[in-house]
Amino acid sequence: MIDTALLVSPVAAIFFHVKQAFWLYGWPMLIGFLTIAGYQTLGRVVMIGTLKWPVVFCLASIVSMLSLFGWVTMVRSVEMIPFYGCGVGLASAMMSRVYAVTLPMYGRLRVRLPRVIWRGNTHEIQQLQKALQARAESGRDGR
Repeated sequence: MIDTALLVSPVAAIFFHVKQAFWLYGWPMLIGFLTIAGYQTLGRVVMIGTLKWPVVFCLASIVSMLSLFGWVTMVRSVEMIPFYGCGVGLASAMMSRVYAVTLPMYGRLRVRLPRVIWRGNTHEIQQLQKALQARAESGRDGR
């Protein structure tokens, strides 16, 4: 039974529907996207080989927990599964355009943060290849 005397503000109704749309459609896409982007980034950062094992362990644990959290979230409703798949597909398509992930030092605190080099950025790719070649040559000279 609906009470016709009850007045609902349009702002509250819009907020309710926006929140509902986010949790039903946006959240599964976001979790799917973050899961794949996390695994791909972790794999590329680990292949650099300069991270210490506790850092790799922590990063891998966080990405795995995020993936499991995504699956647990999808169990709540069958309607969420296609949007989770869309998030996974979007992340896979985006990560296929990534050439490399580097960890340069930033700022005075000397903090390492991931930096993405995209496939279309030829200048950055050439700089990375020169740096890797110089590092390989200096490694050969030091033996």
